[in-house]
Amino acid sequence: MSQIKERIKDKKEKLKTIFRIVQKHGPIERKQIQKMSKLSWGSVSEYSASLIGSSIMKQSLALAWNVGKTPLILDINDQDNYIVGVDFNFIFIRVVVLDLKGRLIKTRMAPVTDGSRVVDILLSTLEAIISEFAPDKCLIAISISVQGNLDEERGIALYLSFEPTWRNLKLKEIVENRFGIPTFTFHDPDCVLVAEKYFGNAMKEEYVNVVTIIMNLGIGMSLMTNSKLYNSTSGHHGELGHITVVEGGALCSCGKRGCLEAYASRTGILNRFIDAVNEGKTSLASRDDVFSITYDTVRDGANAGDSICLEIFRNAGRILGNTIASLATMLDPDAIIIFGELAHDRNLFEDMMMDNYNANVYPGNETKVVFSDQGASAPVLGAAMYAIEKIIGNFLFEKTKQYESQKNWANEDSMVQNA
Repeated sequence: MSQIKERIKDKKEKLKTIFRIVQKHGPIERKQIQKMSKLSWGSVSEYSASLIGSSIMKQSLALAWNVGKTPLILDINDQDNYIVGVDFNFIFIRVVVLDLKGRLIKTRMAPVTDGSRVVDILLSTLEAIISEFAPDKCLIAISISVQGNLDEERGIALYLSFEPTWRNLKLKEIVENRFGIPTFTFHDPDCVLVAEKYFGNAMKEEYVNVVTIIMNLGIGMSLMTNSKLYNSTSGHHGELGHITVVEGGALCSCGKRGCLEAYASRTGILNRFIDAVNEGKTSLASRDDVFSITYDTVRDGANAGDSICLEIFRNAGRILGNTIASLATMLDPDAIIIFGELAHDRNLFEDMMMDNYNANVYPGNETKVVFSDQGASAPVLGAAMYAIEKIIGNFLFEKTKQYESQKNWANEDSMVQNA
């Protein structure tokens, strides 16, 4: 029994190795796959044939070849086997369909006009894109990027501190019951880091240890070590926004005081501006109605040169610089990637952030600090690619097993007919 398990494990690893090379580098020749994988020619030939036969991969002639026999090149099949990705948040729901290479096939987006109906909006958006695009396609999984506190294993969105209707949403159970498709839930910072890994800064071969910081209404973090995402014991990790940076400082949405999120997130910057106005400080961005003030009000004021708004952003940069210097000193990653809505306004705090980072990071540290070039679709794309990572070994094994069984039956039938 143990020998059978070892053979199955070995086959899964070889299938995954070939798949990942073709996924990243295809179209590609078999001899290049052999060189990159260091597998035997027999293994590359056998397993690539099974992957082609089971419609995971496809082969074609190279487009241009002037001398000798035109080689066959392999790529991921884009005509079947799809993943549905979802960015699930209380402002909008974005749904995409990707093939196994990560190519975007279809997208749909719906605003969340009523937070109490967020699950209904999710289901109707999924229903629309599945019925419109893929009623007869092989949908392997639905993968959901989720904000806030998440029970990833059970697929339950536990809570989002600034959205009271967001409590114990059994997303995995609800979606699987509705569509009968295996469903995964992942924390949104992890999804952003996976998107960076496949489409952004972390694609670089030298980036194997990476920290991604997400700066939106809140602040989250994800960590990749040796090209694999870090998973904590309890599943509650990446809450960078709730580390204490100012003892006895401003009140945070989590109920504590002095959290990073209370100073360097959209919510924190807005609240610090309101505090300044309430303290009697004069700002060009002030409004008679405090409830009409938004983050955009403060950002526009800073861009216009308002001293109060500028100081709030500079203070956010100062605190953020200290924080990432501590992360770089402790973890010594290849890169720290900053992503999110606030990152778009980095002109207001980047200089202060980097000054404080350079002043406080451990001497000799070579961590790169970069801003993400990924757009708002990063969480949804990352969710889909993360699901592929989770299931691909078993999926390839089962699909090739079915193909090989059918092939053997066909050979046996042919032998019987010819006898």
